[in-house]
Order: sequence, then structure tokens, then C-alpha cells
Amino acid sequence: MGDPKSDTEQSVPLCYSVSEKNQMLVVSFTGDLNSQVLASLEVCREEVMRKSKATNVVLFFQQVESMSTEVVSWLAQMQREIRMKPAELRICGLRTNMKERLVKMGIIRGMELADDLKTALLSFERLNG
Repeated sequence: MGDPKSDTEQSVPLCYSVSEKNQMLVVSFTGDLNSQVLASLEVCREEVMRKSKATNVVLFFQQVESMSTEVVSWLAQMQREIRMKPAELRICGLRTNMKERLVKMGIIRGMELADDLKTALLSFERLNG
């Protein structure tokens, strides 16, 4: 069995949104994360870094089917910069195969993973008391 996508099927365009409330920032991604969207991802990174009051950041990979090697490098840089803010980071919504791959590669930390957005947000409440 091969990839369920046909050769003629178009990739899903990247969409992201940044939501901020109090000191919480949620960055939601949908679509295909490949080298063609790196410029958009860089705009996203810059926007997130300008949110200086955010001390809790969630990267929510909602409906992301795949992530190219170039995007993995971008993700590693984004995480480093968030941690240096300093801010607490959670990553959620990753497909199981992507999650396992990124943990094995040492790109994401197991303690920063959450199964879903609600769990990620609640983990900050426990952390911040």
C-alpha cells in the first residue's frame, strides 16, 4: 500500500493563526508543512517572537498531515527561541508518526508534548498554580 494521495492531488495550503489571551499564546497550523511554505512560517515565527508578554506558548498542529525536513529545522529554531523568551512550551495535535519521529530525532521534548489543545492549556494551569 502506498500513499493514499494521488499524483494529481494538490497539497493543502498552509494556514496559521495566532491567538493571545493574558500570558497565553496559541499558534494553530493547518495544511502541508513543506519547503514551499517556509517564508510564511518565518512570518509566523517573527509574529510569535514579538508577543513579549506570552509566557505560555502552544504550537497546535491541527490537521497537519506531513512535515518536511526543512520545516523540522524551522520548528527546532522556533522552539529554541520560545524557550529563550523565556516561556513554557507545549506542542499538540501532531500525528503519531510525526510525534515519534520528532522525539527520536531529539527535536521535541517529551515533557512538552500534549495530546490535544485542552490538555496543553490545562498543563500550564497546573504549572503556574
